[in-house]
Amino acid sequence: MVISVGCVAAAICCFAKQPNILMIYVDDMGYSDPGCYGGKMVPTPNIDSLAEQGVRFTDGYVTSSVCAPSRCGLLSGAYNQRFGMQWNQDQYQQKHYNFSEGHLLMPEALAAGGYVTGHAGKWNVAADAKKVFDESYHEMDWKGHYFRDEGGGFMGVDGYKVKESNGDEKHDWGPKDMSTEYLTDLLTDDALSFIKRHGNGTKPFFFYLAYNAVHTPLQARKTDKFDYLPNEPLRIYAAMVESLDYNIGRVLKVLKDSGLDENTLIAFASDNGPAKGNPHIKGWHKDWPAEVILGSAAPLGGHKAQYFDGGIRVPYIIKWPGVLKGGSIYTQPVSTMDLYPTFCAAAGISVPAKAKLDGVNLLPFIKGSQKGTPHETLLWMHDELGAVRRGKWKLVISKWQPKLALFNLETDIGEKENLAEQNPEMTQTLHRAWKEWCAQMPPRANPPPKIVNGWLSGKFIEKKLTPPKGKPFSAWALADDQGHEHIIYHRLLKDKMNYAEMKALVNKRVKVKGKRQEAPGRNMFERVDEIEAVNK
Repeated sequence: MVISVGCVAAAICCFAKQPNILMIYVDDMGYSDPGCYGGKMVPTPNIDSLAEQGVRFTDGYVTSSVCAPSRCGLLSGAYNQRFGMQWNQDQYQQKHYNFSEGHLLMPEALAAGGYVTGHAGKWNVAADAKKVFDESYHEMDWKGHYFRDEGGGFMGVDGYKVKESNGDEKHDWGPKDMSTEYLTDLLTDDALSFIKRHGNGTKPFFFYLAYNAVHTPLQARKTDKFDYLPNEPLRIYAAMVESLDYNIGRVLKVLKDSGLDENTLIAFASDNGPAKGNPHIKGWHKDWPAEVILGSAAPLGGHKAQYFDGGIRVPYIIKWPGVLKGGSIYTQPVSTMDLYPTFCAAAGISVPAKAKLDGVNLLPFIKGSQKGTPHETLLWMHDELGAVRRGKWKLVISKWQPKLALFNLETDIGEKENLAEQNPEMTQTLHRAWKEWCAQMPPRANPPPKIVNGWLSGKFIEKKLTPPKGKPFSAWALADDQGHEHIIYHRLLKDKMNYAEMKALVNKRVKVKGKRQEAPGRNMFERVDEIEAVNK
């Protein structure tokens, strides 16, 4: 499944020079949000035009149902799990994944092949964007606010943060005034500036336009166009989709007006399925619905953060005038990790020797010169959860009952009828393939803590802790016989003994009964039931 072979150059035989490449990656857009995928909520004429002039993939997948691992898969051309990246937590600051030595990312491979490279918007990858690209603008990781705050910055963009007291999400309409800066417009401005400066240069360009739209916070210019929708979060969301489509249209117009569109390959995809809005989201209004899917994955089942197709099957389009027939539909399963080798093939360059890709060059398949399917099997995983797609069959692995659910996507695209009991052989075949694949992967970079209940013995010590923000404070810890310290916050002990009694235990051997988390560098008690001094 791993490839490191050179890309074929036949696809560009009709061009005297390498094509420009534009990768548009949007955030949290549902499978059926665009009109070309059956969307009814808001018109998307510019996204639809890409499908009319290119190839629309009915079964285009991402490598994860959440953003950070999905972007890792896209830009590495490999399963994100190969680098210890399984879930968003593996991108967190205290410990994060790293790419294998010599594994160049997509823009680095294209730069080595003669491209000038640029990026604007969401990054969320364990590498320095300014080192990966020749130019990088308005970077953000997890999310960004769409309007400037009172301090003049966009929260989450280029490291800008507001005061902690004002740090809650604000979901609301902004001003109607089109002159008010809006982040989606600004990222588009970055792309247009790059295209105008490099479009007629001596080098072809690659630009990664990574919109944070339509990820929360829900923020859009005020409009009454979508008053027909049943609730306010969907109305704001629809306005965000409209703005996104409008800005994609701005890019397409500049490419056409400058005569670059005929030699520009454009790929469009979403990083995962639509998010579920609910009161657990910061700043969610009390009078908003208790639960609403922001966008639509219909007719698929599920949403972001799930391994049902609604979480991992996305709108996926490639347009390349003169090479790919407009209005084509491709129905075999493909992945966003395929775009890396596909771009290399289009550019007529080799995949770097040390880049071990799981992605496949799609050009021979979608042009019809190669039969069969690009992938016999596609797999997903984090911890004990995951999925397998093989032909019409899809297995979802869960920690809840039923732990194995088998679906026939040809007859049940919404994954509603579990056929595992009727098809035990296929269920076990796919589950075995998944387990064998998981066994090849390294451990998570930042694994979740193990939860342990019961007694633990060790030396009771006093600790000084300094949070990332705030003043140092005192706590306690139990140093076990292996030398690991398990933090015990004062509040967990105050109903068991007074402060003087706690101080009297310092440097003495005790045993503590309770619930605790165990993880590398992050051992702590969640609950203390009993604490006793141990008399030697």
